Amino acid sequence: MKLQFLGTGAGLPAKFRNTQSFVFNFMQELKECWMFDCGEATQHQILRTNIKPTKITKIFISHLHADHILGLIGFLSSRNFLLDSKESGVTIYGPVGIRQFVKQNLLFTHCSLNFDVKYVEFSSEQCIIDNKTVVVSAYPLNHNIECFGYKIIFKNQKGSLDAEKLKKLGIMPGPFYKNIKEQDSFVYNETTYNSSEFLSEDKPKKEIAIIPDTRYFPQLNEFVKNSDIIISECTYLDEKDAHHARKNYHLSILDIENFITESTVKRLFLTHISARYDVDTEKSVVEKIDKTIKVSIAHDLDEYNL
Repeated sequence: MKLQFLGTGAGLPAKFRNTQSFVFNFMQELKECWMFDCGEATQHQILRTNIKPTKITKIFISHLHADHILGLIGFLSSRNFLLDSKESGVTIYGPVGIRQFVKQNLLFTHCSLNFDVKYVEFSSEQCIIDNKTVVVSAYPLNHNIECFGYKIIFKNQKGSLDAEKLKKLGIMPGPFYKNIKEQDSFVYNETTYNSSEFLSEDKPKKEIAIIPDTRYFPQLNEFVKNSDIIISECTYLDEKDAHHARKNYHLSILDIENFITESTVKRLFLTHISARYDVDTEKSVVEKIDKTIKVSIAHDLDEYNL
């Protein structure tokens, strides 16, 4: 899987930071990409990447503040003009009101989409996706309007088939490959083989916690406790500014340090960064946080393999 940040700023677009959005490339795992929030000019940022808009089939909106949703109508409208858009609809997940926001804006701009749009709205903690590969839950945060974080859990998966090894045995790609992967053993040319000999190592469970706009509350510790990867807002990087965080319903670096101490996190990404901070402040933050955790302060268009 890959992660690419499209906008990493807080509140307003800045010279080097656009408003909020990032995309998970789950093409290997799920054959699709997922977008989280869609701030103003997100589609312009996509033009500077290798992301294909028609591969984005799920959009998760955290809350209805402008810096998280103003790019959504433009993105949907432009996606409409792509040749393969009819073949890939979009599901939009978000708090109650996201359906009305999209439908009203499409109506007022006289935009008729040629692909299906489905909506999943919620107003409390709930599981919103559960299939054989992944579980996604929405989790209420503590912002000045209704706001949700997301937890993505990839279930334990069997390893990938070694097709070349099977071809050497004389087994060509086809339905039989599925049987090999799902069974402990298989018979070919009157010989019994152990399926594990043709599989890579199993893929262990992986948990990703996404924390958009919120101020700290004790339950956050439990929310991130078992996470391998955390993507969190950190509007106030300098601990001297921490007093602003609670007043403005955001997180400071002190809050981040608080909730990661009891977690199993191995990879931490900080985004939604105030434009007031320079590179030196960013470096000092990275150096200060627990050395057992790999920390990145996200910048627009940064891309990571996970």
